[in-house]
Amino acid sequence: MEFSEFPKLSNILPWVKRGGFAILDQGLFSGANFLVNILLARWLTRTQYGAFAVALSIFYLLAALHTAVLTEPMMVFGAGKFQEQFRKYLGILLYGHWGISAVITILFGVVALVVRSLGSEVMAQTLIGLAIAAPFLLLLWFTRRGCYAQINPIWAVQGSVINLLLVLTGLYFLWRIKLLSPFTGLLLLGIAAGITALTLLIFRLRPQFQNLKGNPTLVMIARDHWRYGSWNLLGVLAYWASGQILMLLIPIFLGLTASAALAAIWNLYRPLGLIIQSLPLVILPVLSQWISQGMATHELRRRVTRLAMLFGGAGLLYGLCLTVFGRSILHFLYTAKYDEYWTLIGLFALRTTASIIMGVFITSLKAYEQTKIVATIWSLSAVVVTFTAIPLMMAGGLEGAALSAMLAYMVACWLAFRSVKKWCTTHQSGCLQGS
Repeated sequence: MEFSEFPKLSNILPWVKRGGFAILDQGLFSGANFLVNILLARWLTRTQYGAFAVALSIFYLLAALHTAVLTEPMMVFGAGKFQEQFRKYLGILLYGHWGISAVITILFGVVALVVRSLGSEVMAQTLIGLAIAAPFLLLLWFTRRGCYAQINPIWAVQGSVINLLLVLTGLYFLWRIKLLSPFTGLLLLGIAAGITALTLLIFRLRPQFQNLKGNPTLVMIARDHWRYGSWNLLGVLAYWASGQILMLLIPIFLGLTASAALAAIWNLYRPLGLIIQSLPLVILPVLSQWISQGMATHELRRRVTRLAMLFGGAGLLYGLCLTVFGRSILHFLYTAKYDEYWTLIGLFALRTTASIIMGVFITSLKAYEQTKIVATIWSLSAVVVTFTAIPLMMAGGLEGAALSAMLAYMVACWLAFRSVKKWCTTHQSGCLQGS
């Protein structure tokens, strides 16, 4: 490679700056949720924390629907097609947010009543807490991604600082008065999210709710979101199944205490989850801009591949370190409550590394609006976990469940790589050649 082929420093610095802000934002935002999870796992009984983990898995399914039809299309079209009319575009989408949130709240309320009638008071209370908090949690996720669609991750950082301070203050207050529980913890997250989201909307994003005539019209937005989100909807449903369906199967076959153990192990990987969550936030709108500006496919492909290897290697290194010191960390965080599950840490390391690499390739497919391919990848991954989870759990308990998840993500990683390779080969010969 000649020296002239290296990217200029002036081209690298914006990437470093945006990426740094994105990771900082995710660190602050996820740190608040991480603290709640650690403290609940430490202070609650295994059954209580297991109920909390199962309820969150159900919430992630409904949140995935919200992301598929609103948030993720916004990051594509808000950074590209509707960039010049973003405030109006955002205002129209917010009406959709409240409509979807109302349906989610009603569903959670109905499920909570059914669960209570079946005699599970702890699970019912947790679901009621989610029913109240869900609209505001989704609103914060939506507004933070709106900042990324405007290529202003610093705004999201500011919101995450507010959210973290509110959550820490609330946690201390609930702990002091001895009222910390799954229900009150979720209420706290919802209140903090609502205040933070409103702050971002009023002082940063400033959506337009009046004079909505002209482009983009509601019909235009609905058509574009359906074109992008219809297959994306199937994709995120399959994504949820490949990653969260175990949390519904484990309490059925192994009990709520096993669900709590799996969630406790996953807490160790939440810091690494910052990378997984930050990558699409930075890469997707930037790739969308590059594509709209006509960047050559081979150049885009080369950058994506290098990013996948870089972040995947970092994830593997993190997992190896965690595997070595995992038993001591478990003992410290949970006061010996989950020490016997330390063997799960290594399996999660491989699963998470595959998830990072796959995430980069899938994001590139989404930037090209190839959501049908993404849906196919996640669907096949969901099939793997669905058909292997029960026999592996029956044979190996929680280790079998973790092995099933690892296999599903490795299959998805391989399929994502092959799909990007095939797409590039089809659309531009020689795009896979190295530099």
